[in-house]
Amino acid sequence: PGEPVLISWDDANTFFHEFGHALHFLSSNVKYPTLNSGVRDYTEFHSQLLERWLSTDKVINQFLKHHETGNAMPPALVAKIKKAATFNQGFETTEFLASALMDMKFHLADPQHLDPDKFEKETLTALKMPKEVVMRHRSPHFTHVFSGEGYATGYYGYLWADVLTADAAEAFAEAPGGFYDKEVAARLVKYLYAPRNATDPAEAYRQFRGRDATIDALMRDRGFPVPAPKKNKS
Repeated sequence: PGEPVLISWDDANTFFHEFGHALHFLSSNVKYPTLNSGVRDYTEFHSQLLERWLSTDKVINQFLKHHETGNAMPPALVAKIKKAATFNQGFETTEFLASALMDMKFHLADPQHLDPDKFEKETLTALKMPKEVVMRHRSPHFTHVFSGEGYATGYYGYLWADVLTADAAEAFAEAPGGFYDKEVAARLVKYLYAPRNATDPAEAYRQFRGRDATIDALMRDRGFPVPAPKKNKS
């Protein structure tokens, strides 16, 4: 009692994430917002995008202060946190993709006489899964797979939300006002937050960005090389 409640960087990130869900709901201009919550591979995008504001200078200087001195987080520490964001991304992306692909493979397989352990091993071998990396969720405890319509064959949605998040974040980063650019923010609310699920997500994103999302921003985000554009065959 009487002591300040301190939070970690991860805690702060979670606060921004959940507030993103709240903003998505509060910005709604549809009659029944709870019936228009969005599809699985789109719902997490709105919350993940808001996480990007945590590391902006304005938030750091105004809110991320030492509870005793009142000083803002040192720039050197902020730089370390940002640099660490790409650490181990190869491992984390691979373990996630393995689980996402297994989720889909299970739902495409004939359930009659299916041996989950054998099926998992054969599928991972076919996918050329590196032996040094394990699935994020092994089949026996992978509850997303059969937890209902919301997650069935939808585990990949978290990664697709990351694609949308990284791409949309670059729209702000490229704008004159950065993450506080009013014109981009207005488009975000108008096309991506306010309609909820009343507009097809792909079309809504095109209205916001002027094009479809690409994986390029996510690749840059995770420190991966960006694939070269495919050449059209003449």
